Amino acid sequence: MSVLLRPPRGTRDWMPEDAWLKRSVEDRIRRVFESYGYGEVITPAFEHLELLIAKAGEEVVDQIYDFKDKAGRDLGLRFELTTPIARIVSSRPELSKPIRFYYIAPVWRYEEPQRARLREFWQAGVELIGVEGVEGDAEVIAVLHDALQSAGLKDFKIPVSDRRVVEDVLVSSGVEREKIPAALRALDKLERMGEEFVVGELCKLGLGEDRARKVVDELKKGFSGFVPSTKEGETGAKRLSELLEILEEGYGIRVEADLSVVRGLGYYTGIVFEAKCADGSIGSIAGGGRYDDLVSSLGGPQLPATGMAIGVERLLEALTIQGEKLRYRTVEAVVIPVGAEKRFLVAALKAARVLRDNGLRVAVEYSRRSLSKTLEKLSKSGVRFAVILGPSELNAGLVTVRDMDAWEEFKVRIEDAVSLIKARLP
Repeated sequence: MSVLLRPPRGTRDWMPEDAWLKRSVEDRIRRVFESYGYGEVITPAFEHLELLIAKAGEEVVDQIYDFKDKAGRDLGLRFELTTPIARIVSSRPELSKPIRFYYIAPVWRYEEPQRARLREFWQAGVELIGVEGVEGDAEVIAVLHDALQSAGLKDFKIPVSDRRVVEDVLVSSGVEREKIPAALRALDKLERMGEEFVVGELCKLGLGEDRARKVVDELKKGFSGFVPSTKEGETGAKRLSELLEILEEGYGIRVEADLSVVRGLGYYTGIVFEAKCADGSIGSIAGGGRYDDLVSSLGGPQLPATGMAIGVERLLEALTIQGEKLRYRTVEAVVIPVGAEKRFLVAALKAARVLRDNGLRVAVEYSRRSLSKTLEKLSKSGVRFAVILGPSELNAGLVTVRDMDAWEEFKVRIEDAVSLIKARLP
């Protein structure tokens, strides 16, 4: 096949069945977002490059698809939605606080394509802006939890941490303050690249091997044994404890503290979290955290904020592994005119209109093949109902509705066909 006929590396085509499944899952997520009072925002696919790199972090900056437009402006494709939303909030100080925004949109990162994560991928997320207390973090995590459950995911966990606690561990181990961002980026690769890689990266930042291993051991040991050595670490530990309590007592959601969760983006300032399948085979399905300085760094007011994003393709992969199956049907009924005269086609088009006007997905069969072969084709393609219009039906003012799953048929008026079909659909 010619390379021109293939999608560019790191992208894919969504065929009708895949697109339908994706939209079905997104619709479930959307309902949860809106049930918590979040409103949808849609931002441009590209932004000013300076905006995108402001707080991205060194590694992500290298992954931005950047280009000059025909007027010479430096632009880049968005790599996530938090920064564009922070731009909106910065430019619209009149917005009532707190602000609850959600999005379901594609983003782009020039990185090595991996399982369920290409260079173009979809994110579904929320941003809660203007809530300083731990209740804001708890709400966003609760939205994430409920969205994953609504999508059909059964066995998942949400590990949470606080950047200030992790930074406390790094400082107490001898990492210089200016090297903390690089150390956090290294720690973010612990699960993906392994302990030896992270130790090596920490050694490059000036730690001896023993101290580097001690950092990893401290984080893996967990939150229960953490003893803060800085005021920031103490604040972070208190916040993390409060979060665990409010999630369990207020939402009935149990999450686990896991100090190895740091998140790679540079704008996080406090609580961070991820969502993972229990078997851990496809990495993080979602992630997020608190970013209290991002809006002000873009020229807006100082506003506390927490957000999260679900990787839609990874969620779909997790649902597939779990065995979750939604049955796809392009249409729910096909109307078949049986006869070459124009009156049969006109009657079929009118019948299809009645069915569509009542919320059913309907196609009209235009081929001239025999009725038996047409029904055979529809059965193989998964169509549930055939609505047949032949000479006897037209003469009687009726239609024949055949249930292709139950292999039953009924002669009814077209108006009654609507209720008959709807009653048998799942």
